[in-house]
Amino acid sequence: MKILFPTDGSAHALTALKMLIGHLDWFRDQVELTVINVHPALPYRRAAGWAGKEAIEKYYEEESDAALKPSVDELTRRGIPHTAAKRVGEPAPMIVKAAREGAFDMIAMGTQGHTALATLMLGSVSAKVLADAPVPVLLLR
Repeated sequence: MKILFPTDGSAHALTALKMLIGHLDWFRDQVELTVINVHPALPYRRAAGWAGKEAIEKYYEEESDAALKPSVDELTRRGIPHTAAKRVGEPAPMIVKAAREGAFDMIAMGTQGHTALATLMLGSVSAKVLADAPVPVLLLR
C-alpha cells in the first residue's frame, strides 16, 4: 500500500504521523510511505525581481527541508522505510496532484497545520484534499 503523508513541519503534523505509525499494522500489505511538503509559492515576479531565481529556489529547498525534518527524523529513528518529496504551490491541489501522479493508494494527514488563524483565513488544507482526492483520505487528529 502506497501512503502519501503531507506535512507542514508542525507539531500537529508530527502527532498525526505518530498516530499513523502506531496503526501501520492495519495494513496487510507492505507499506510504502512518502512524506511530502508543499511550500506555498511566493509572488514569483516580485520575489524573482528582488531576490533572484537561485535565491528563491534555495529558500524553497531550505524551507521544505525544515518542514520535512521532524517527520523524516521520526521515521528514520523508528526504522520505517520512507521517501521524501518536495513541491511548491498551493498545498491542497499539489497534494492531490502528487497522489494522482504517484499512484498512491491513500493520503493520511493531520487536520491542523501551524496555526488556527491560517486555517480560518485560508481554509483547511485537509478539507480541500478530502474534497478533491482521487484516493481515500485518512484524517488524523
